[in-house]
Amino acid sequence: MQINVDKESLLRSVNIADSIVSKNINTVLSNCLFNISKSQIEIISTDNEIAIRTKIDAVSDSSLSFTANGKKLSSILKELPDDELVIDINDSFLIDLKTKSKDVKGHYTIIGSSSEEYPEVPAFVDENSIEIEQHLLKEMIRKVIYAASYDTIKPVFNGLFFSSDNQGKISIVATDSRRLAIITRSFEKNIDIGDGIIIPLKTMNEIYRLLESTGKCKFTLQKNQCFFRIGNTEIISRIVDGQFPNYRQVIPHDTIFEALVDTKKFLGSVRRAMIFTREPSNKIVLNFSKDKILIEANTPELGKAEEEIPIDSEKAEKISIGINAQFLIDSLKEIDTANMKCGITGQMSPVTILPEDDSNYISVIMPIQIKSS
Repeated sequence: MQINVDKESLLRSVNIADSIVSKNINTVLSNCLFNISKSQIEIISTDNEIAIRTKIDAVSDSSLSFTANGKKLSSILKELPDDELVIDINDSFLIDLKTKSKDVKGHYTIIGSSSEEYPEVPAFVDENSIEIEQHLLKEMIRKVIYAASYDTIKPVFNGLFFSSDNQGKISIVATDSRRLAIITRSFEKNIDIGDGIIIPLKTMNEIYRLLESTGKCKFTLQKNQCFFRIGNTEIISRIVDGQFPNYRQVIPHDTIFEALVDTKKFLGSVRRAMIFTREPSNKIVLNFSKDKILIEANTPELGKAEEEIPIDSEKAEKISIGINAQFLIDSLKEIDTANMKCGITGQMSPVTILPEDDSNYISVIMPIQIKSS
């Protein structure tokens, strides 16, 4: 059979599908599945936890299914000119590529294989699906994903928790037990996610990578799986089995001290202080008073940092908090407003970080014990 297809479109789609394929396996799952029809190419990949299906326009003289190594195909496509490709596939699944560009005279053969052993991947079902603005979902993921855990010992921390406690609203939460981030946004349509679902980090990273600044995406649930459709690409993922912790108990509702701080100045000061800390604690001390924060870092073998920045606060109490500088930086980087609010509930109680004008986005960081002065 022969296929005519745009090189850039094919390269982009192969890269989308191949992104979830493990490099450490030597089975049919190390390949992508190609389903060829007369007007399109459907490319599928899966690692049995997450699957991707993407489609592009093409012209073919017949239909065929086969598998091929996506990384090898991507590598040769990258080196070919941006022109139409002619792909010939014989009965032994040898894939011969030629470009119509006059600048390159040659052909390249990749060894494919039968699709018989490739697992079946379920299709997206539109019924009961939810439409979400892509830019809104992308913002929500970006603002919380840093707080999730990559420690595989506790799978419930290795994903983002989606819930819909209030009609027309979705909350996304991430935590690694030492910090937490939650964002809630309103939607036009009422949304029911039951008791909430945990979507794995690998899935969320792929979704974030595909989301754009315009257009809508679709989301739906079926049994123990979730489905996303973004443009011509579908992502199908398992849902993490387990009970997400009661995050609402962690978020302080009353503060003894609240400071309004210039976000950019605070971020810069913390970054400079972190140079004088050691991993994994990256401990700095924040000394709050009515009109300033004194930021301190002191590691005997590295040196010492002290820096003051002005704040606005209605209370004159003084309080010192030990905190992980990297955790604080991760939170501050996602604050889009010129000023942010920092809430203190006690020397060993959670610290809250939130934008000046958005109480629906909150970061919470557990403090580090410091010696009493």
